[in-house]
Amino acid sequence: MKSLYFFSGFDKERGFTAEIAKSLQEHIIDKSSLLLIASCPHSYEKTDAYKDGGIMWFRNIGIEFENVDVLDGRKTKTECLGLVSDASVIFLMGGTTFLQFEFLQKNDLIPALKQFDGVIMGLSAGSINMAVNSFYSADKDCSRTHIYKGIGLSDVSIEPHFMIENKDLLDNDILPFSEIIDIYAMCDDSAILVRNDNRQFFGNIYLASKGKIEKVNRTV
Repeated sequence: MKSLYFFSGFDKERGFTAEIAKSLQEHIIDKSSLLLIASCPHSYEKTDAYKDGGIMWFRNIGIEFENVDVLDGRKTKTECLGLVSDASVIFLMGGTTFLQFEFLQKNDLIPALKQFDGVIMGLSAGSINMAVNSFYSADKDCSRTHIYKGIGLSDVSIEPHFMIENKDLLDNDILPFSEIIDIYAMCDDSAILVRNDNRQFFGNIYLASKGKIEKVNRTV
């Protein structure tokens, strides 16, 4: 059964919170292969550092994978597709949202990810890209807030690293675009788990819809 985890962000040293760790321990049954997909496909030093950090997060909660690999510019398209097919868990890394998405398109990985039947998780940029309709708020990488067609794994559209005190972001970006699509504004240390169209919420998450925002009632 496909399990989709949407993450905002975590403390770099600690990693997953206790309740998110418990959920991951429950749903990651096959530990044969972890495949990380880079957000900066040609920044190899940064990607390798992110890889090491991700492995540490899993190790901290008692999850050890037999094999760990990374998809980035060092892999051919054929190698990328083969690794997706063989993976048990796929992790779309955080970083530069559009570079990751362009890499997925260039290597024909979107259909493969849609067909994948294991655990897929995204962190920040990776979570944004997982959506059917991805919401992107203006930042240093792109000055235009907009919606684009994402990978299409779920109709969960997110804004990561959200702080309710950020009124400019809320009033100028999230609420106006929530008239078009629902947007989950996720604080760090939060997660959304989607299984069989059921959603579980961990941590502090807000739902912006039709120009209004309210805190999501947690289901765990």
